[in-house]
Amino acid sequence: MAAADGNTEHDPVAVPLVSVIMIFRNAAKFFDEAIDSVLTQRYPAFELLLCDDGSSDSSTATARRRAALDPVRVRYLEHPEHAHRGMSSTRNLGLAASQGELVAFLDADDKWDPAHLAGEVALLIAHPEAGMVCGQAVDWHTWADPSAVDTASPLAWPPGVVVPPPGMLGALLRRGDLRTPTCNLLVRRSALEAVGGSHDEFRNMYEDQVLLARLYLTQVCVISGNRTAWYRRHEDSSSARAIRDGSYDPYLPSPTREAFLRWLSTLPQMQAEAAGGELSSLLAEALRPYEGLSSNESARPAYARLHHRRRTTAGSLVRRAGRATIPAAVRRRVRGLMRRVVGRGSTGMAAIGNVFPLSRQFGYDRGLPVDRFYIERFLAANAHAIAGRVLEVGDRYYTTRYGGDRVTHSDVLNIDPAIPDTTVVADLADGAGIAPESFDCLVITQTLHLLYDLRAAVATLHRSLSPGGTVLATFPGITAISTDRWADTWYWALTPLSAARLFGEVFGAANIEVVACGNVLTSTAFLYGIAAHELRAQDLELHDPQFPMLITVRAYRPLTAELPGTSR
Repeated sequence: MAAADGNTEHDPVAVPLVSVIMIFRNAAKFFDEAIDSVLTQRYPAFELLLCDDGSSDSSTATARRRAALDPVRVRYLEHPEHAHRGMSSTRNLGLAASQGELVAFLDADDKWDPAHLAGEVALLIAHPEAGMVCGQAVDWHTWADPSAVDTASPLAWPPGVVVPPPGMLGALLRRGDLRTPTCNLLVRRSALEAVGGSHDEFRNMYEDQVLLARLYLTQVCVISGNRTAWYRRHEDSSSARAIRDGSYDPYLPSPTREAFLRWLSTLPQMQAEAAGGELSSLLAEALRPYEGLSSNESARPAYARLHHRRRTTAGSLVRRAGRATIPAAVRRRVRGLMRRVVGRGSTGMAAIGNVFPLSRQFGYDRGLPVDRFYIERFLAANAHAIAGRVLEVGDRYYTTRYGGDRVTHSDVLNIDPAIPDTTVVADLADGAGIAPESFDCLVITQTLHLLYDLRAAVATLHRSLSPGGTVLATFPGITAISTDRWADTWYWALTPLSAARLFGEVFGAANIEVVACGNVLTSTAFLYGIAAHELRAQDLELHDPQFPMLITVRAYRPLTAELPGTSR
């Protein structure tokens, strides 16, 4: 196989051949750009397989032309009689014809930076125990609107961390957005063959997650933080079309997600641990919203009602729009929340309008406080990171609850050694008494606002964290001030911007994830001391960026650095 410049032969041991499988169907608009991004890779040994899923536009002619122009590196493939057989079958068409030891995927509307393959292959070579590289993609909006914001998909673990099976699947079941984007997946050919390639039953939506699930169950993976894969957001993509026709929703139950979860429950590995293993519990929880629903025709109205709620819910509209300003429809929805408060039958909600709160203990005397609802959901979604050597402030309640047997050593930090279970006595503001790089996870909930020197405290967290470790921190946003001993040191309430800057300056902007929770109703309820159970579930789910009641931060120290020059 010729090198990328067509002049030199590669060493198959030091420079393994990568088979790049690009499936397409009626992809003329972006096809040439995707192909060019592969052919300009700096990695010296690859082949590009253009796999046609029965196109009826000019993309078939484009693929044939590009293969004729560069026959050494590019091949055109199609199904017999130019049939349309779906995405999984077409990926398998490319896999069957591929010659490389390694396999990568790029859809015909996405693209790579020139350094992409070199960075991913180097990471896999450095970890011979791994069967795959799991990376992230840049959600690419600026191709169409230069004023838009491009964001990177979240990583389940910090870059460089090696994750044994089935860790990635557990993370995916906790948080669906922790899947590996196909455009940043590099797999050993032997691993793909071991799982039988893609699953032909899934022709479109979730075909990638089906393949990933089978790999996650069997393969060690290494995490890549390189931002060299660009996932183009546009209205003609398969996911955008599925959202429009109601078969898929990124936030709410949908027929295609139900089909994926029910397929997952049939796998032998899942059935083998059905007696109470963690994966089984996570899958059961993921299936809970589908109780009483089905993807058959009789249940379509139920899904339709859920999708109607999606289209009229401020939180999902704001998340999908990704804009700093709130659309008029969202503002109307938020105002409408308050008009529906009185008369719900809840004693707590009917009390809104009084000049005194129902509780001065944040609602603890009525049930679970609203901020704790969001805190616990945040920790549950990121529970896979609560592992190894864990330090928690105050007590070890969350470490035990969400870390379980993943935790090998648990420490509790307090400034007062008399507090029960304290094992580390220190002030985070100066870090004295905390050894550098001594913890794999730091659980810091509702603590940092009590420290006047926030920058110094965040620096202590970074210094205390081992490379590959994660900080899970929460801050009050819109809040009352406590009435206990902590009132004397309650210095701060943060916004998402201040939290992002605070942690980004220390950990690096690429290594943090900041999320605001809450809306005008939950903020008001929290100020009154109304408990979470006194609110409707759908109102707790709505997140309005104008009313950040609670700020969550996930920050990590990578084991490997991002490729230089890959962020835009």
